Amino acid sequence: MKTKLLNSIKKVSFTLALSLMAVSAFGQTVYGVISGSPDHTTLTAAIDAAGLDATLNDPMGDFTVFAPDNDAFGLLLSELGITSADLLASPDLSDILTYHVLSNSVASSAITNGDIVTPLNTANTLKLTVTSASDVFVNQGQVLAADLTATNGVVHSVDAVLLTNETVVDIAIDNNFMILTQAVIAAELVPTLSNPFAEFTVFAPTDAAFTTYLTNAGITAADLLASSSLSDILLYHVLGMKVLSTDLTNGLVTTVNGADILVDISTGVMINDATVTLADVNADNGVVHAIDKVLIPGTASVDNLELENISVYPNPTTSLITVENFENLDYTIINLNGEIVKSGKLNNNKIEVENLNNGIYYLNIIDGQKLFSSQFIKK
Repeated sequence: MKTKLLNSIKKVSFTLALSLMAVSAFGQTVYGVISGSPDHTTLTAAIDAAGLDATLNDPMGDFTVFAPDNDAFGLLLSELGITSADLLASPDLSDILTYHVLSNSVASSAITNGDIVTPLNTANTLKLTVTSASDVFVNQGQVLAADLTATNGVVHSVDAVLLTNETVVDIAIDNNFMILTQAVIAAELVPTLSNPFAEFTVFAPTDAAFTTYLTNAGITAADLLASSSLSDILLYHVLGMKVLSTDLTNGLVTTVNGADILVDISTGVMINDATVTLADVNADNGVVHAIDKVLIPGTASVDNLELENISVYPNPTTSLITVENFENLDYTIINLNGEIVKSGKLNNNKIEVENLNNGIYYLNIIDGQKLFSSQFIKK
């Protein structure tokens, strides 16, 4: 009996040992997944140098790691003008790496567009984007290989090293540009505008500006967020360079949208017909200027003209608009998509608009070197 019992114990022990060997051979921690990948040798070296290997190898942990591949680190080194040795010796290395780690497992299927999550390094949040094409981004980095499952979490391989830099997206979030933030998320522009190595100037409409725009256009916020023109409208508010208010000069400037805005600093700072109400909110990748109106593409597209506002009546109108003292001058009417829907010469100071769809429009009139503009509503 005693011999049989000992044999049984030995069999159980042997079976348990085999099971543990199987787990050891085939079950990998997030550190094991990363260190076993030939595409993540730089990340592995960085984790080792920062002394984070024990943390990410903890079988009792639960992590999500957004893992930059070797090419991503190559781009970072090039942008910073440093070597791998410089990076591995950096006192900021641990902070950089822990900005890529969440303290819970998040599968790609659990990510929704606009998610904002806090990593182990709480110096900044991570902004998650899921595009209409089902591509997943974390800040500016695209997930190239998702859901590499580990025994203590999950690894997503990304094509960029993420930095805690305060971007123009963070400025919008932190300063309660709520509708603008929702629009940037809906238009899937977060990866572009959160690039820490790009430079942008954003003319940011306030929530009040968006509310006025929605009221005048007769649409809801949901209508705006679902609009096929949303990205074009937003990018009409962005310059591909950093321009402080003190650097602005009178004249036309081309936006990322490709259309021009008209800057007038004669009295304060005007962008088309919008006033800058708060200037020079600095970000690490640019600057944000708050404005009191939503800019419409196409309303400042005539070269070398000064912009002045005029009034038309009745406004709203059902059939005719009248504008005085502009007889026989050329005019254009532009819709909210920046498209010219009507043009011609003023006749008896009146313009027939009965055939236009109901909505908000901009009337532009050219007189010499001046562009006169007015907004009106057709009902």
